[in-house]
Amino acid sequence: MTEVLFYITEATDARHQLTWRIARAALMQQRHIYIHAASEEEAARLDEVFWQAPLTGFLPHSLLSDDPNATHPVVIGHSQSPGPCHDVLINLAPEVPDFFSRFLRVAEMITGDEAVRISGRERWRFYKDQGYPLTSHKV
Repeated sequence: MTEVLFYITEATDARHQLTWRIARAALMQQRHIYIHAASEEEAARLDEVFWQAPLTGFLPHSLLSDDPNATHPVVIGHSQSPGPCHDVLINLAPEVPDFFSRFLRVAEMITGDEAVRISGRERWRFYKDQGYPLTSHKV
């Protein structure tokens, strides 16, 4: 069964940096990661953030829109199906993606932004009502 982890921070502008940290930690565990952005613009912004990361922390990644058959350990998409080759989903969309149960783990990023918190509470209720194991981490 898919394990769901909520990463919670009070900061309102830390979502993409937190995403990078979680992706890096999963990559160090030799996981394949799919980051589900809320929009094409957010996917492009994440791509920029990942390229600007320190050289010692570079994460090999690609945009799913650029390469539908991407094989990098980290793939960033927004509306496409991620395919079968990933085991960690980092969800940045306000809703739970239909394909979440294909993953071993789902990471949800919750910031101090009120809209993000509200949609995060709705996703928490959804996962809980479906019986998925939930864990929260304050960062």
